[in-house]
Amino acid sequence: MAKLYFRYAVMNAGKSTQLLQIAYDYEKNNKRKILCLKPDIDTKEGDYIVSRLENGEIKRKCDFLICRDKDWLYNRLVSEISNAGDENPLSIVLIDEAQFLSKDNVWDLAKIVTEYNIPVICFGLKVDALGNPFEGSTYLFALAQDIEEVTTRAICRISKKPKKATMNLRLVNGKPVFEGEQVAIENDQDIRYLPVCLDVYMKLRSGQMKFPGLS
Repeated sequence: MAKLYFRYAVMNAGKSTQLLQIAYDYEKNNKRKILCLKPDIDTKEGDYIVSRLENGEIKRKCDFLICRDKDWLYNRLVSEISNAGDENPLSIVLIDEAQFLSKDNVWDLAKIVTEYNIPVICFGLKVDALGNPFEGSTYLFALAQDIEEVTTRAICRISKKPKKATMNLRLVNGKPVFEGEQVAIENDQDIRYLPVCLDVYMKLRSGQMKFPGLS
């Protein structure tokens, strides 16, 4: 039976790279029909899913962007399944930036998995830069049958000793910020994100540690 999967990690851990590798294996190596999607709220790179490897040269255009409305994703996927037909049926759905999914989107995915026996793999963040859970991630943790942390490159970029990064530090004009909107897309208004360990995040947040800056 197909499953709903959630693969989560901090930024820069290789989530999009894994998604694109899976897409390549299904589409290029095995000639299977797939869908690569992301929520429309993610305006970075337009309608492309982009790996940070090779300066963003590794990428794939989304088949469509996901609207947050109730039943929208379910109805769109049912249409895609029907149009694919029996000769080359839809084999898998891959979703990047899944933290931006709505509660309704996640329930729609659960329906697709259970009613049509098509696996769905979602890649996303667990929490935002303020330490709060995302709606999409919360419901993926609740409904996904297979949950796994992506730790390929999840190393704190500030700690002197190698430590696992579990938080995303938001930088605005090169300075850490711990207030603001949940959604602030990287590169807008000189916004950047840095994966850090909880120890470093808490010390920066409380003022016990001075941000060393970026080289």
